[in-house]
Amino acid sequence: MFGEELDMDVDLFREARLKVERAKKHGNDLNELLREFLNRKAYVVFVEHDPYASGDLLKVKATDTIGDDFVLVLGDALHNLRTALDYAMNEIEFRTVGKRTAYTKFPVYPTRESLVAAVNGGLKEKAPKQVIDCIVDFIQPYKEGNGDAIYCLHEIDIEDKHRLLIANIELNFVRGIRIEDDGGMEHIIDDWLIVPGRVASLPITGNRNVKIRYEGNPTYVISFGQGLPFGGRHIIQMVHSLVRMTESILDEVERVFLLSKI
Repeated sequence: MFGEELDMDVDLFREARLKVERAKKHGNDLNELLREFLNRKAYVVFVEHDPYASGDLLKVKATDTIGDDFVLVLGDALHNLRTALDYAMNEIEFRTVGKRTAYTKFPVYPTRESLVAAVNGGLKEKAPKQVIDCIVDFIQPYKEGNGDAIYCLHEIDIEDKHRLLIANIELNFVRGIRIEDDGGMEHIIDDWLIVPGRVASLPITGNRNVKIRYEGNPTYVISFGQGLPFGGRHIIQMVHSLVRMTESILDEVERVFLLSKI
């Protein structure tokens, strides 16, 4: 990955990598739950007739939201990724000092200063200096460091221990709605951007007694709730990104650890 090539120890981070594989499965499960949601009709298209207006009003309203299973699987995926990093640190401790201690975790802190203080407080005795330097100077698992996403992963994992995470699902677009006007002519509605949290309305000027022939195809955005780490970010994309990040960290820490033994 970086620097010189080494033959990796296939057993070094075996348990950590099993956790990552489990997180990948959870990512696939999230995709499947999303497909199941999309197969349900979770919105309604209807016509409002106003005798005093110049035409009918076409409306779209979301009628359902993603189930609790989705956020339960999401929490499991994030927890497995955070745990994978802890497993790696624990394995390094075991291979360095010959024992495992209950409180050894992959260090994640709000600032570089607090990270350095924590490392100096004992972790440096449990891992080679090269590994410690790699974590502090290269991975930077603190807010606004290279590892800002690790910090957010750490924080959201803690949040999930206290309450279910919030997944916002928003009807974003409806494409291809077909209507029939009072003259029997069919029209296709252009891609319709839906404002979240509102009943979307579209005037059908000059037409009354409009009939809906096809309710179109919806596009949804599923994001982390505002106020959470990753707030507003697309959930499934973020999970896949965190999987890749965790794998990269494991690869790099393994490489540095093996170099330290030469």
